[in-house]
Amino acid sequence: MKSVIIFASTHHGNTKKVAEYMAEGLSADLIDITRDKNPDISAYDLVGFASGIYFNSFHEAIKNFVTHTAFCGNQKVFLAATCGVAYMDYTRGIKKILAQKNVPCVGSFQCQGYDTYGISGKLGGIAKGHPSQQDLEKAKRFAMNLI
Repeated sequence: MKSVIIFASTHHGNTKKVAEYMAEGLSADLIDITRDKNPDISAYDLVGFASGIYFNSFHEAIKNFVTHTAFCGNQKVFLAATCGVAYMDYTRGIKKILAQKNVPCVGSFQCQGYDTYGISGKLGGIAKGHPSQQDLEKAKRFAMNLI
């Protein structure tokens, strides 16, 4: 199964670390959507989207890509998110877009990531030390269970 993970990690590299561990478990290619705005995913069977959370949602570049991409009929998608406070499922918005396009989402993963945005930055940040090694290993196991 040929796999790719498209990620957006703009602040502390939290999401990039998670995506790298997942990619290692899947032997997947990695694409930074903030650098490659329109990657060709037609050759992939499994497509992952990983993002830090911005105002309770995935990065705008990922939302735009998912909205405007014509997925192939056999492609499956999984989602991953890093967030300062994990009190809700931040993948809901992307799942809704995928469902409207009849693209199957085979799973989602979420963990904390060090966050210094807004008021939390003035307080020294939240979720220090995350993603932890344990978080990264969980992410890798999650990805490996997809295949």
